[in-house]
Amino acid sequence: MKNKKKKLISVIAVVIAVVLAAGLPMIQRAAGRNSYLKVIRNNWGLSLPAGCVEVYEIDSGPSFHGDGERYHVFEYREGKEVPVWGNAEGLQDADRKRIVEILDGLDGKKEWYPDFESVTDMGKDKKQDGSCVYFLFDGEAARLYVVERFI
Repeated sequence: MKNKKKKLISVIAVVIAVVLAAGLPMIQRAAGRNSYLKVIRNNWGLSLPAGCVEVYEIDSGPSFHGDGERYHVFEYREGKEVPVWGNAEGLQDADRKRIVEILDGLDGKKEWYPDFESVTDMGKDKKQDGSCVYFLFDGEAARLYVVERFI
């Protein structure tokens, strides 16, 4: 009798573990729409408006130290709040060169590169360790380009 109970409990535990393992990604995806916006808030202390959809992303892959590059493109829906930095003139040639260098290193698709001439607003941040992020917003296309390099 004890063996049957132990086997039953073991089977139930395995079934529960399998169901949780299979369902967890779906639950996270449903609960974490625009979850990368949360990552940006945690990494850079910047809360971006949530009325967007991620349409493209590429990164340099997992790293033991968390270093590497990441690139995300978000599209904001019409009528939704968009990010504002008030710094359309802040993108220097050196910034453009560095952004293209990062994207080329990621082997990203050229059609997803930002059109620097269409950037209507931008922001950038740099940490003491040399990690940096660029936020480029194209107001006409309602696209936000996020380029990150972690050191």
